[in-house]
Amino acid sequence: LVRTGSRDRRASRSMILLLLGLAAALGRWLLGKRQELDENGKPLHPIEKLEHAPNNYELASSISFILPVVEWFNRLEDRPAFAWLLKAKDMAEWYTPDVPLGWIFRLLNKADHLLWACTGMRIVNMDRSGFLAKCKVLEKPKYKQCEDDPSAEGFRLMLDACDDEHISATGRMMLNQLMNGWLDTRVAIDNYCHSHPEVLDVPIKRPIIIIGCPRTASTFMHKLLAQDPNLRKPHFWELAIPSPPPDPATYDSDPRRNLVATGFKSFDAISPHFYTDVHKHHYFGVDEIEEDSVLVHYAGVLAMHGIAFRGDSPYLAWQRRTDNKEAAYRVHKKVLQILSLRYRQPVQWLLKAPTIHSCFLEQMLKVYPDACLVVTHRRPVEVLPSWCKFVLSPMCSTLWRHGVKQRFLSTKSREQLELFERIERTIAKVRATRFGAQMFDVGYEELMANPMDVVRRCYAHFDLALTEPARESMERFIAGRGTGHQNKKFGKVSTQQHADFLDHAGLDLDDVSERLRLAALPPADSAAAPGARAGTEARAGARKPNGAAAATGRAEGA
Repeated sequence: LVRTGSRDRRASRSMILLLLGLAAALGRWLLGKRQELDENGKPLHPIEKLEHAPNNYELASSISFILPVVEWFNRLEDRPAFAWLLKAKDMAEWYTPDVPLGWIFRLLNKADHLLWACTGMRIVNMDRSGFLAKCKVLEKPKYKQCEDDPSAEGFRLMLDACDDEHISATGRMMLNQLMNGWLDTRVAIDNYCHSHPEVLDVPIKRPIIIIGCPRTASTFMHKLLAQDPNLRKPHFWELAIPSPPPDPATYDSDPRRNLVATGFKSFDAISPHFYTDVHKHHYFGVDEIEEDSVLVHYAGVLAMHGIAFRGDSPYLAWQRRTDNKEAAYRVHKKVLQILSLRYRQPVQWLLKAPTIHSCFLEQMLKVYPDACLVVTHRRPVEVLPSWCKFVLSPMCSTLWRHGVKQRFLSTKSREQLELFERIERTIAKVRATRFGAQMFDVGYEELMANPMDVVRRCYAHFDLALTEPARESMERFIAGRGTGHQNKKFGKVSTQQHADFLDHAGLDLDDVSERLRLAALPPADSAAAPGARAGTEARAGARKPNGAAAATGRAEGA
């Protein structure tokens, strides 16, 4: 090498590097052939070694280096000079999306659907073999939360639902990433608990859990109570990557915050305006207090993402069953125990996931029998249309092909009415038991009129101390002196507009009100519990027209 020319030396160095690379690849292949075995002599799957949860939200992390390029090409559509070339504005109706996808991914979705229609094949497929191999891991005794843990079945049915014809290529790509991440995180949670058995001794006492139908000011109540520094509130990043346990001393600088933020940015390449559109309905961010519904995703029970599937799919039939969800709440509790491990004990959590906890209330109370239940109420004419618009927002419709959103308007609206009926029936059934005394009802009108009075009565009901710092922080929040989006004002939507939406979706306002009224009645074969009367009065107040509120409605996003 020394005696040859510079060009020959460069070629020789390149050859040496190439040989070293081939040797490294051969070594990795040989090591991969030597599989470790479990206690039964069966090969270990790689995820069985995980203890640190992966980043579920870093889409296509293996090709993340090209995402900035894809994002740049997508933003060409916003330039007038390229509009004629991309035909994204007026020149082709099929090209105008009803979801905010970049033009590259709209082309991908169209080509994928045409190929499927002609040949039965797809450009983007789910990784079925790899995912099913991970599902088998959950069937091992080590990962079962109880004897009849149905998590593996739920994940398999979820995988089948992703092959529905209305799921786009982009939707399958996103679901493939998220589903693998949820399953990997589930295994990592169990592995961490096995390696650190002290986690399971961490008490989760008297969590405050907000339930009720969605869009009933539950988010406002959640953020208001979150001003209490004595309550532990889950933030998005720690729900997404829960293990290892966060340390209070380094909480604000935990590197997982940046990992989740990077993951969010990867979605910008797929949908440049995704977050702008979703935030009109529900604001979320890396450091924001978030719903804990993702914790049951780790057991195969989906909340919002499940709405994207067909209403008659086997997965949604499985998801709606209420007799097999205790295992999901055992996983839920394990995550809270991990997140509480390095905090001063006991930790009192503030939680909220109305569409999940309200439907599976009986199973949740088996795991959290001392839960403090805050039940929010609002008039059906305001709640159901607002929720249906959210369901049809980019949160779900980004997963669909073009044109499906309008086709699903009536179907999905009826499914959400049935969801509301299940929620009301479940709460009424539990209210008629001894757990009725653990419920505190909050009417929308009274919460909007005098939130601090509601908070005082809530704390008194649960025998909690409302400290001076907590009260002052709540009053600042109410006065609008908080920072960020938390005090964002939404435009008012009139009652007539809500009624028009229901009519457009094929629903009758009077029928909706009557069905939800009947669903909320106590079961005929049960005696009234201590909280039944208060709950009936709160619901009646929430449904009663109230002056200007009946004429103009309340804030759409409250």
